[in-house]
Amino acid sequence: MEAQEQTIEQLRLDVERTAGMRMQTNKDFDCLVASIYDKTHTKISATTLKRFWGYLSEDVAPSRFTLNLLSQYVGYEDFGTFCATLKPSEIEQPQLPAEDTIPAEPSEVKRPGYKRVGLALLVLLAIVLGIAFILPSLQGKTGGWLGKNTPDSARILQKGQVFATYDDFLPLFGITATESRHYQFVPGEEQIVVWSPQYHNPTYHNDGNPDSLMPTITEYWTPVTDDSKEAEELKEMVRQRQKESYYKFIGTKQVRVVFMKDLFDSTFVFLGVYRFDPLLSDTTKMVWIRAADQCNLDNIPFLKNYGNY
Repeated sequence: MEAQEQTIEQLRLDVERTAGMRMQTNKDFDCLVASIYDKTHTKISATTLKRFWGYLSEDVAPSRFTLNLLSQYVGYEDFGTFCATLKPSEIEQPQLPAEDTIPAEPSEVKRPGYKRVGLALLVLLAIVLGIAFILPSLQGKTGGWLGKNTPDSARILQKGQVFATYDDFLPLFGITATESRHYQFVPGEEQIVVWSPQYHNPTYHNDGNPDSLMPTITEYWTPVTDDSKEAEELKEMVRQRQKESYYKFIGTKQVRVVFMKDLFDSTFVFLGVYRFDPLLSDTTKMVWIRAADQCNLDNIPFLKNYGNY
């Protein structure tokens, strides 16, 4: 299989894995159109997707727009970034020049010089020592860059990853906060927040369905008070604050990278990237809806695209 077709086939598999279905029926393609729009806020026709999967017998090469959009759907910036992540074994190797394939006569076979062999050994030794020096510094308390169940080579957070403490995920975003660690802006990004809410906090509620890892998070405040005059004043202050927050989030288009605390135990669970939903929200509650299951740590600014609704 040629390299281009092999890469495109891998993209098809990744899209199906992200969508959670095989593309076999008209309904599958209609569902994929909706899923792509939900994650990228970009429209693509079912006919274009059918051509990409060969569901329609039309010999039409996929456009750059289609390749970029599907790459963004599975968590990459564009198709070029997706291609760069493929393992070398997945990419067709170029053919050697014809003259290199002609065997030399036995008397003309040249053995590598000792200087060349020595230089190659020195380079190899430097690489080994470099890896041995760098890897220990990248190992966190949870066993890797990105917490439990994550390959050390990965730089993409996946929904469901578990972290023991704030110090296991905040530094991934360049955050060194010592206070209000549950709500921190990513340095240099005014729209991106790393949010670590506590599931079912008695005052700052964060409700949702833990069985499906919180596809939506409903945030609202109900302070625990008595029936005194001061308590009523506090409730009114909270109501006013929620109203102000509702209008603020509509205007800022903030996105949140969410690590939920106490969802199943005392750890933090990465739930994905969330955007504010103005249709489900009102002046009494803020509803955050998951826009992406992944977070590419090497392209944090791209997350701002999920804030467009």
